[in-house]
Amino acid sequence: MPSVNTNKLNTLQTNYKLHLAQYRARLTELWPKAAQDPEKRQEALTIAHRLAGSGQAYGFRDISQGAKELENALERVDKLSQKELISAVSHPFNTLLNILQQHEIAKDTLDEGTVTEGSFLTDTGNGPQQNINLLIVDDDKDFSARLLHTLETYGYRGKVESDIANLEHAVSIHDPLALLVDMDFYGHRFAGAKQVSLWRQKNGEPLPVIFISKHDSFELRLASVRAGGNHFLSKPLDIPKLVALLHSELNLAPAEPYRVIIVDDDRDLLSLYESILDDAGYVVSTATGAESALNLLDQSRPELILIDVNMPGCNGIELGRIIRQHEEFSVIPLLFISASANTDMELACARLTNDEFINKPIEPWRLVMMVKSRVVKGRQLRKQDHTLINADSAVAHDALTALPRLSHLRLAIDKTLQQKQQGFTALVKLDIRDFHTINNLHGKFFGDQILQRLAWELGQHIKSESLLCRENGDEFLIFTTGHDSRDALHEYINNMIKVIEEIEVISEQGQAVLSVDVGIAIAAKNDRAADKLIDHADMALFKAKAANGPELVYFDDSLQSEQKYRFNLEQAIKTGLNSGQFVAAYQPIFSVNEQTLVGFEALARWQHPERGLLGPGEFIPLMEERGLISQLTEQMLTHVALQLSSWQLQHPALFVSLNLSALDIQKPVFIEKLTSLITTYGLSADRIVLEITESLLLCDWQKASPVLESLRALGVRLALDDFGTGYSSLSYLHRINADKLKIDRSFIEHWSRTGDARLLKTMVQLGINMNMTVIAEGIERVEELDFLRQLGSEQYQGFLTARPMLLDELERDGWLLR
Repeated sequence: MPSVNTNKLNTLQTNYKLHLAQYRARLTELWPKAAQDPEKRQEALTIAHRLAGSGQAYGFRDISQGAKELENALERVDKLSQKELISAVSHPFNTLLNILQQHEIAKDTLDEGTVTEGSFLTDTGNGPQQNINLLIVDDDKDFSARLLHTLETYGYRGKVESDIANLEHAVSIHDPLALLVDMDFYGHRFAGAKQVSLWRQKNGEPLPVIFISKHDSFELRLASVRAGGNHFLSKPLDIPKLVALLHSELNLAPAEPYRVIIVDDDRDLLSLYESILDDAGYVVSTATGAESALNLLDQSRPELILIDVNMPGCNGIELGRIIRQHEEFSVIPLLFISASANTDMELACARLTNDEFINKPIEPWRLVMMVKSRVVKGRQLRKQDHTLINADSAVAHDALTALPRLSHLRLAIDKTLQQKQQGFTALVKLDIRDFHTINNLHGKFFGDQILQRLAWELGQHIKSESLLCRENGDEFLIFTTGHDSRDALHEYINNMIKVIEEIEVISEQGQAVLSVDVGIAIAAKNDRAADKLIDHADMALFKAKAANGPELVYFDDSLQSEQKYRFNLEQAIKTGLNSGQFVAAYQPIFSVNEQTLVGFEALARWQHPERGLLGPGEFIPLMEERGLISQLTEQMLTHVALQLSSWQLQHPALFVSLNLSALDIQKPVFIEKLTSLITTYGLSADRIVLEITESLLLCDWQKASPVLESLRALGVRLALDDFGTGYSSLSYLHRINADKLKIDRSFIEHWSRTGDARLLKTMVQLGINMNMTVIAEGIERVEELDFLRQLGSEQYQGFLTARPMLLDELERDGWLLR
């Protein structure tokens, strides 16, 4: 990816600062009249909108923020009285004027040579350029100039000769690879063919010749053939057909630069964007309005059109619709840009472009990334139309980051592994930890920006012989070679991790701190296929993601053994679920004061046909990971409902509780099952207690909240499990509105070991004050129970009185008769 050089940016910033003085002067002039004159307010709004888009793009975040505040204020004043309008707009107006004054410079304060020109983006990203020179021979100089300019956008170089008599001399001087020769010179309809024939007889060079003419007849085409012409084209020229002939028929295909049109009425942004893309190797045409943009289409034949939405006269969406009405331009990708966040406008853009919309300001690196990904899409569409293109454009690129995808990585790995390796070769797989939470809290648009920034920063820091790819979501792959030692490879990977951790990402919701899990597979000397290396990196990353915090894991043979074990375990679990091997064990719950049985907690057990009765640690983690936990929840609900229906006749006050998982909250399919069971067995819903951990609820409150509301409406009771071990957010405690509060064993142990009861007392009292039944779990000693009685805890469970038991043990030992 290209790297940014500040010299040209400084030049553009200086020009921009000069324009800021003009903007401030005009706003100052508009302000006294804006309250009474809607047209003046509209002009002020237009200026604010432009500055909101251009300020941050030029590196002045405060200009963008101030302009956005004024824009928002002006958009809300239509129904205000004059006095209210002045009050609402005065502050943002004056604030923006002050900001502009801080950054503007006067033209007469510049010293000559203050700013020097330089390269803004130093790497074209388009591959090595070939010089394929053409010679255009035509006495219509305007036509020749337009044709030459158009061909240059396809990567060709050329010269023009207007006198057909100078054909031989022009060929010897310019040494072209092909000739484009007009037939008609100065009224002589066959002059071109005649001169080419003379030149061929004398010289005999096998240069391909394409004859062109505004006339078309059998005689002209026959003259073309007799003069050794390869093709005959009529004016006005079909440029795509001409390029296709040069590419395929004559095998003259240069490294074709990407062609882009930018349409924006803000000349400052046009200059910035044009400079960025020009230095990145793109052929850029610009227009400040719809009509001039349409005039460019035939000549430029763009592969992408960037369109500002908010333009006077004909707005960007209207221009997009006009372009789409032209059949020959209907497949050109459009990218709409705007400083406004308007849902209706974004939807309109989406209908035209399949969701190709982006907000200003656009940082230079991000502009290059977006443009590259979209012009590649355009070339792939052209390939479907059987037009020859460069081989590299057939590579599947990621539309968001412009990085190659997994298919390209496989080819690169296979090619490298077939060769003799020097040093260490490795595949590094990176996954951003808790990225789904960032998307939930900050929004998908912000998440996409983070992924683009990650791609850019990693691209700037990887070794030249490394290949960076994006697989999907928040996973990136780096294939890297030539490291002198494992320690050198490890240091290189740690540097990549540091790059990610140092990225600053801030949204309206606050700052997002990034951390990363890493899986690494080092290629063995006998490795010859990409699939094996990719699989090993996957296994290592899977192990890293299972850790409690960000982790870096190298693949070794033990991981493969572990994966085999996990695969076999998953198959056994599925068999167990289908054949009824999972059963419920019941741990009695007692009242603290009366020592009477008040209920049970139902705990899942696996009656394994070979290994016997297995506890939850053997199967719950894998079930949650593989999405099988919901099936277990439904089976446990069936066990509980059946048993409760049997118990409630003799023990109507007895309750049974069971745990819900994170997947149950995210996809609450169990609610329908629970509702059916309550109806089928005629259960009192309040005798069922569902236990949910606070960390589970607060991780994604937007999904959890409606689930809790549905359960309350059903009449079941809720218990907040493991209280104090997760987020412990008191601000959310009243929202959860649980019926019971379960105190985790760890806090009982802490008091028992240290004698410090402050936290335990606080939690019990908090539950009492919020009208929750406080249950302490894991009670193992009489002293613990006595202390809970002093604190006011109402219920407890633990090995002191009873362990979890299967149903036959409960009945055998007469627990329900006590």
